[in-house]
Amino acid sequence: MQKSWSDLVFSNRFYSLGADFFTPTIPQGLIEPYFVRTNLTLATQLGLDPCMFTHADCLAVCSGNRLLDGMQPLAQAYAGHQLGKFNPFLGDGRSILLGGIETVDGYLEWQLKGAGKTAYARHADGLVGLSEGLQEYEISEQLAAWGIPTVRCLALTAGSRQVYRQGFQAAAILTRLAPSFIRFGHFELYYFERKYSELQQLTDFVIQQYYPDCLASTQAYAAFFQAVVERTAKLIAQWQNVGFVQGMMNTDNQSILGLTLDLGESCFNTERKPDCVSSAADEQGRYAFAEQPMIGLWNCNILARALSPLIEAEALKVALQRYEPSYLAALRSPT
Repeated sequence: MQKSWSDLVFSNRFYSLGADFFTPTIPQGLIEPYFVRTNLTLATQLGLDPCMFTHADCLAVCSGNRLLDGMQPLAQAYAGHQLGKFNPFLGDGRSILLGGIETVDGYLEWQLKGAGKTAYARHADGLVGLSEGLQEYEISEQLAAWGIPTVRCLALTAGSRQVYRQGFQAAAILTRLAPSFIRFGHFELYYFERKYSELQQLTDFVIQQYYPDCLASTQAYAAFFQAVVERTAKLIAQWQNVGFVQGMMNTDNQSILGLTLDLGESCFNTERKPDCVSSAADEQGRYAFAEQPMIGLWNCNILARALSPLIEAEALKVALQRYEPSYLAALRSPT
């Protein structure tokens, strides 16, 4: 039976980690909002009534203008290696995690992208232009159609406010759904700050929520890391199979669940050009199409260092050795 809008019950599992992991943040709502895209297919797949989009409260939530009971909006803290250099001052600069609901696919978090500045925005405005929002929506749906793990967009809203993105355009908000938005960079933050208790707390949380099979192992942390390595390798092989270029494979854009994250600068390289780059910031071609498999392994090595207080060096090495065979196996089995 489909869940109507009034049947949705929100909670926020990430909030339970505590104040060291996020900053509470109220969304900045759009003015005179309207739906640009509503993902009826995704709603149906998740057991949600597509008529939910006709509910005024649904538009209000998806445009950042209303919070429902159980929502605890926050911006997540994390660090990351950007273009190969460590940056400790990252976090969700323009994304706000509202909470999540139970669906036929399990617990899914709702995140608003473009809902205004957060504590991690620095000099950015925290907003998304409509053209970027449309690109992320369309590309994520194409990846999902191919069976490639990705964050999905439930809706795209816009309003009367204008933002400047190489010309003026409407400000927009994406309502993004995923089991979790946790990235490699989350673990880097607590490792480089030498907050090993928080590092262990985060790792325990991720294993319990998303890798419960690892709890049966006598070396649960090592089993978890190996699973992440294998998922990452498979994901990037799937990208290569369809000619997808993520654009900015920083460790803060690498999902701990092996999902495709942050599609604003991505593209499809239909001709499979090795040097295809989709981000203007990548002037040296670090994240070119042909470099993605190597960068995936590089990112896993960074995660290995972040987890080194919890996992012995030999176990980390063994897990990293699973990257290449996992990648090649997925490459030989096109999506």
